[in-house]
Amino acid sequence: MKCIKFFAAAVIVCFSLQSQAALLELDGLGTDVPVPGNNDFFSGMGLSYNVGGNLHATSFVDLTFSYLGHEAGYSNDFNAYGQTLNNKTNSPDDSFTVSSVAAGLLNFGFYSHGANNGWGLGIYNGNNTGFAAYQSFATILDITYNDIFYDAIVLFDDSGAGPDDDSDDHIIGIRAVPEPSILALFGLGLFGLGLARRRIHS
Repeated sequence: MKCIKFFAAAVIVCFSLQSQAALLELDGLGTDVPVPGNNDFFSGMGLSYNVGGNLHATSFVDLTFSYLGHEAGYSNDFNAYGQTLNNKTNSPDDSFTVSSVAAGLLNFGFYSHGANNGWGLGIYNGNNTGFAAYQSFATILDITYNDIFYDAIVLFDDSGAGPDDDSDDHIIGIRAVPEPSILALFGLGLFGLGLARRRIHS
């Protein structure tokens, strides 16, 4: 009975540690700037976002990508792991989930169907560009929007009106959940350490 209780406690501790650790982080290449007044979704909230940084997972995670909204004339796609959310055909809160994403650079990007003006058609995580570039995406980490917590929100600037840096042309919320198998292994490891300690003391 004591072993079962210890195992349960170990799993609880594991979940607690995972919930405190950031599951998504930026690589530090971007610049933090105040959200501009022409952003239709987050202006006036006293927020800053990072423009030009690239998003990484810090461990194995399950990711849910949700379409949150847009202010754009162009039709823009968000592509991640072979699935797509479009700012014209999808509705807010439409989403898809990708399981067992490894730690490292997340595989996503934005593609603009209207940006055939020499400014580029899209931007991908890993080659994001900075503030005042013609196309880029901004990132806000650890934010609650419409009563839902997101580990990250990414906001595309398609430069349909030039490099206006409003970053509200296609907005995606990302929620990350630690892989259950990783949590179980961690719990078993704690359980084993507890048993070993008990044998030593006996």
